[in-house]
Amino acid sequence: MPARHRGGTRACYSASMDSYDFLADPRIVAVADDAAARIAQRVAGGEQGDALLGGCIDVLRAGGYLSLTIPERLDGMGGSVLDACVAQEKVSRALGSAGLAANMHVQYIGASLVSGLWRQEMLDAFLRRAVERGYLINNCQAEAEMGSPARGGLPATTATRADGGWRINGRKQWATASSFLTHYAVSATVLADRVPAHLGQFLVTAGTHGISIDPAWHSLSMRESASHDLVFEDVFVPDEDVIRVSPTGETFMASPEVAPWHGLTFSATYLGIAVAARDWAVGFAATRVPTNLGKPIGDLPAVRAKLGEIEALLFSARRLVFDVARDWAEGRADRAMLAAQVPLAKSHATNAAVRVTDLALRVAGGVGLAEANPLERCFRDVRAGLIHPPLDDVALEGAARRALREFKETNDAG
Repeated sequence: MPARHRGGTRACYSASMDSYDFLADPRIVAVADDAAARIAQRVAGGEQGDALLGGCIDVLRAGGYLSLTIPERLDGMGGSVLDACVAQEKVSRALGSAGLAANMHVQYIGASLVSGLWRQEMLDAFLRRAVERGYLINNCQAEAEMGSPARGGLPATTATRADGGWRINGRKQWATASSFLTHYAVSATVLADRVPAHLGQFLVTAGTHGISIDPAWHSLSMRESASHDLVFEDVFVPDEDVIRVSPTGETFMASPEVAPWHGLTFSATYLGIAVAARDWAVGFAATRVPTNLGKPIGDLPAVRAKLGEIEALLFSARRLVFDVARDWAEGRADRAMLAAQVPLAKSHATNAAVRVTDLALRVAGGVGLAEANPLERCFRDVRAGLIHPPLDDVALEGAARRALREFKETNDAG
């Protein structure tokens, strides 16, 4: 079988596309740059599927990238949400699936540090071992019957009391990097005597008896992400690995501080893919000289109009995401206001990424559809950004409600 995407993605042509490096910790920028370069080499080598992702995760682990958001007091890099966004965009330019796998890990850790979900001593112990042993964790919530966990409802996966712990039974979908995870944070409906059914969270170690991986991931987007199904059959989780179970059946409400970790880092991941598409399209337009034209297609006004729109889309989307991330990290604005802006930033960024790849494909024509060119993968991969929460309808509904409420409050006060 011929190798796919030989040559990887092209280098970035415009200094403006790297203009946010100065905002991030230089150590993290260096680690992300090194990881991105090494991942691009693996892509250029022609690896495919799960094997490609496994090699990329080895790169991320060896370079220390997986400790990006672990606090320095626990021997991590102590990266903020802004640092994570800058780093995620870089890694995702090299390979979207590697960026997604990395983001599932770094954003879950970042969110866990502020959510209040974990007991502090348990989280500290886990993160300290994560640095020492190179753990890779994903928050496994999605199920076919439940739809998006963000919409509410209890999972079909259950946790029942056992001697010294709990028994987990169920199936989780879209477990990114499933084959390479060392741990899963698993949501399950807690079934216990004299307590209403409620949502619990459990830390499950990969390889525990009763866990299997169903290679069910056959997707348009993120084909190399190994987002297979996890199957739990009477899996025992000891009490010390319970993240959260309510003794009274109350539903846990995470702190609003998790908002940027769920929205902005995913935005940066998909913008990284869009930047890679842009880079390839610019290089193609600058060097493609059809025999009947006698000059690069980049000299044509119609092509320049498309490239200009790409630049405008990336400028606005990147400025929005990185500015909100900086405001959050540096405490430049009210957190409640910023939390409300995160869904809009995510919606704008992921839709801009889709539009960028549409335009890039129009510049390239049929050449862009070939598996040998990075644009084909970028075009597919950015579509996955649309299904990560917060979804567009939720973001727009929330914005509309706030606008109507503010109008009413203003007029009532007057």
